[in-house]
Amino acid sequence: MSLMGIDIGTTGTKAMAFSEEGKVLGSSYSEYNLIFPKNNWVEFDVKEMWGKVFDVIKKVNSVPEAQKDPVKALAVSTIGESFTPIDKEGNILYNTIYSTDARSSKELEYILSVIPAKKLYNITGLPPQYVTALNKIYWVKKNMPEIYNKTYKFLFTADLFQHKLGIENTKMNYPLCSTSLFFDIRKKEWSDYILSTFDIDKNLFSKPAPSGKIVDYIRDDIAKELGFKNKVAVVTGGHDQQCAALGVGAIEGGIAADGIGTVECVTPVMDEIILKDELFENDYSTRAHVVEGKYASFVYNFTAGSVLKWYRDVLGKEEKKEASKKGIDVYDYFFSKLDFEPSGMFALPYFSGSGTPYHDPIAKGSIIGLKLSTQKTDIFKALVEGLVYEIAFNIELAEKCGLSIKELRAVGGGSKSDYWLKLKSSVLNKPIKQMGISEAGCLASMILAGKGTGKFEIEEAVSEFVKVNKEFEPDKEIREKYMENFEKYKKIYDLVSELF
Repeated sequence: MSLMGIDIGTTGTKAMAFSEEGKVLGSSYSEYNLIFPKNNWVEFDVKEMWGKVFDVIKKVNSVPEAQKDPVKALAVSTIGESFTPIDKEGNILYNTIYSTDARSSKELEYILSVIPAKKLYNITGLPPQYVTALNKIYWVKKNMPEIYNKTYKFLFTADLFQHKLGIENTKMNYPLCSTSLFFDIRKKEWSDYILSTFDIDKNLFSKPAPSGKIVDYIRDDIAKELGFKNKVAVVTGGHDQQCAALGVGAIEGGIAADGIGTVECVTPVMDEIILKDELFENDYSTRAHVVEGKYASFVYNFTAGSVLKWYRDVLGKEEKKEASKKGIDVYDYFFSKLDFEPSGMFALPYFSGSGTPYHDPIAKGSIIGLKLSTQKTDIFKALVEGLVYEIAFNIELAEKCGLSIKELRAVGGGSKSDYWLKLKSSVLNKPIKQMGISEAGCLASMILAGKGTGKFEIEEAVSEFVKVNKEFEPDKEIREKYMENFEKYKKIYDLVSELF
């Protein structure tokens, strides 16, 4: 029997079918767009998004190899924090409110005036942030009472997926629960104390469950519509970052996934719950891993690949045409022009607010040091340097706060760039492994589907399926060239943030 792994991300969905031996039988990808109805509002058009999610599943099931070995189970890796209200008949009442949506900043201030931030952290493992769901749901309660009062369930992306597959008793995996700011990280259940304080019924949410457990089976008519030939088990998956960690084999302390996609998130794994004042003060969380008994933290920048996409679409149109003529990937074309000499500029990559440790929704992207002699290639190089500096600064700070990060394992679109990984390894002074599969979320969710159906255990699957493509060691000469600018970079946020 084959297994399907699905990764529902910020800008698109990837689905892959795997044989039990880990061979890819078929894959498909489709993009969709975030929408911005008002200033600081960020949503998904649910009709467009789910239409494309189902399209990729249909396309994978139509591949001849997948038809010969039909899928019997699937799991999904999803974006976190985002949620969608549905009524009792299962109708979607409003668009999905996305994680970086900042409409609920005032509600977060109110929440923190009632329950101190440190107390919320000690219950949930999350330093309160504007991205979390609690403040957004409270915003809906106060500002859209007609929606709130009709809501039967607020479904996050994973359990909304289950709902759309015809499952009534949906379950929400522990890693996704960990994004909410009302999940008790020790008890692994919704916090009655937090929810009751704000008069929110815990029955508005799916029941928490570990990753890698069968929820139910796809309803027959929906399975037929999607091209499944068998009765297909739906297994609990995970938040995309913890899934990325599993997909690169980060299942024990000290190893961290470096997922370089639209967002760059480094996910260090912990062998036990770590809650420390230093982590709290710098917004580093402790969350459930998809591996039972393990935990993870997030060290991230909200705009990584999206910054380079901005460059491609706004400044790199001519290069895009040239790359197309030569039959090469446009990003490969951009990176081929770079050397390991500092650009002399500084680029803050806060094109959609900042991630850890600031969590500043008002922060803006900045490029400092432009001259009349500056070329477009110099700007691209500065953007890459800024992305490296930003994550390196975060990792350095996280380690000072008590997290252990001995080795990075890179996946995602950005991991395909040897230049990016070599520069990062040198600035960080840490080894980086470029993994053999860039779609770690799909691989991880396939592993969870296999675990849920008893095909294999996680450790066995990691040993068999997770492969390293290339290793990058720090280069002393490159490091020495960039250290002075890296130290300057760390001061820039404080200097420019007051402008905004």
